[in-house]
This record gives sequence, C-alpha cells and structure tokens, in this order.
Amino acid sequence: MAVEIRSRRLVITDTRDAFVLRRYLNDNERTIARPAKDLWKRQAKLVTVETAKQALNTGAVPAEWEDPWERMIREFVRDDITPEWLASIRTAGSRIAKKVNLLQRKQFDFDSTMTSVKGWIDDEGGKLIVNLTAGQMGSVNALLQDQIALGVTSPYILAQRIRPIVGLTEREALAVARFMASLVEENIPANVVNSQVANYAKFLHKNRASRIARTELSNSYNFGQMDSMRQAVAAAELPGEPEKSWMAGGQNPCEICQGNEDAGDIALEAAFPSGHLHPTAHPQCECAVGYSARR
Repeated sequence: MAVEIRSRRLVITDTRDAFVLRRYLNDNERTIARPAKDLWKRQAKLVTVETAKQALNTGAVPAEWEDPWERMIREFVRDDITPEWLASIRTAGSRIAKKVNLLQRKQFDFDSTMTSVKGWIDDEGGKLIVNLTAGQMGSVNALLQDQIALGVTSPYILAQRIRPIVGLTEREALAVARFMASLVEENIPANVVNSQVANYAKFLHKNRASRIARTELSNSYNFGQMDSMRQAVAAAELPGEPEKSWMAGGQNPCEICQGNEDAGDIALEAAFPSGHLHPTAHPQCECAVGYSARR
C-alpha cells in the first residue's frame, strides 16, 4: 500500500487496486444477486390464471402486476441495493484515504455522510428503479404479444409461460419463448417442457442477477474512490493537482473502455472519451481508475 514516487508523480492507485476491485466484486456479488433472484420469484407469483386472463383480454400488462412489481423493485433498491452501494462507497473511499494519508502527517478520513454521496445514491436509485421497472414491463409485454400472435388463448398456458421470464430482459424473455416453442413443436410432454424451460430461465436469471450485482457494486466502488479524491482536494490533503486514468478490465476490453484507457492521464473532474467520469461505462464493466498527483 506504499505510495510510489515516479518523476515527482505520486501514484495513489494503480493496477494492484484494479485487482482489489475485482476481488471485492467476487466477494460481494451474492449480496445483491441473491435478493434479485428472490425479488423475481415473488413477482412471478402475482401471475395467476385470473390476471393472465385479463392480460389476454386487454393485450397489455394488467395493473395487478404492474403496480406491485414497481413497489417490489423500489423496496429492492431501498433495502438491498442501497446498503451495498453505501458499503462499497465506504470501502473504496476509505482505501483511498489511507493511501493519501501516506503523503502527509495529518489524518484524513473519508466521510460517507457527505451530501455528494447522498446525492449520488438518490440519483442512481431513481434511475435504477425506472430502468428495472421499464425493463420488466417491456419483457413481459413482448412475451405477451408474442403469445397472442401465436394464438394462445388459454390464460392457464399464458400464466405458465410468463412466470419463468419475470425478471429477464426482453431479449432473454423472447429466447425463453423460442426455446419453449421449439420443445412444443417436437411434441415433448408438457411436464418435460415446463421443467426444461424453468431450468433455462433459472440459468438466465442467475446470469442477469450477477450482471446487476457486479455493475452496481463496481459503479459505487468507483464513485467512492473518486469522491474520496474530491474530499482530499477540498481538504488540501494532496500535494498537487490530481489526475486519473482509466484501467480497462479483462483480457479483451470493449472499444469503449479501451478508448478511455488510451486517453491516458486526464484531470480529476474531466470526462473520459465515453463521457463518463469513472467506471462503469456499461453493464458488468469491471474497469478501475488509477489516481495520481503531480508535485
């Protein structure tokens, strides 16, 4: 954790910290992934034969699903994601503070009660609720229209086909529908079809829960690091102007993240070529930021 001095450039975080971030994601992913899967199970229980009948009659997602789903998503963000965001911000911010403290004698502590942290959580929470709700409605409505186009008129069958896809993206939901249709065309017994479809959907749910968890934890961790740097600047704890550089994660980073890395060192408050101040740049982004200060 020693601060390196290279040509009067104080390196506060580097590739070792990128490894720490990925280890943090691996260790804490389940704290969000597990509640996400539980959320989708509870939402699926609202898809009854009676409400499926309403969906067939109107050709739209009934309020009996929509309103409780949105409430459950709000509770999920409030009770499950927000505490993990805050823990992630504190972990990352405190780590930066400890490194900054190696540069001077006065103790600098990261303050997770700052209005900047609360503002970020409120803003991100609002966006996440909207995105998850819209995605939920979009995927179920897409499957509903698909089943109506196929001539499904039984609310029992419709309910059986909607329940497994609750919580999936529209693309994933339609993939489940296509898989289901292929099994039906092969005249496979209904109980076998339901079992295989459930297993496939369970696999997709697991992957989506993991994507959400890693994205949200990475986003909050990177914000925590940057806000700690901002607090250090405000407290005059750094010996010079801080800079940052994007550290692309993985063996084959995407074009967006590679472009950000290629930009090299930029000012603390400057945006990277993608327009982001810090990762994440896209879902499941595992990139990190290197911070430094020039004397």
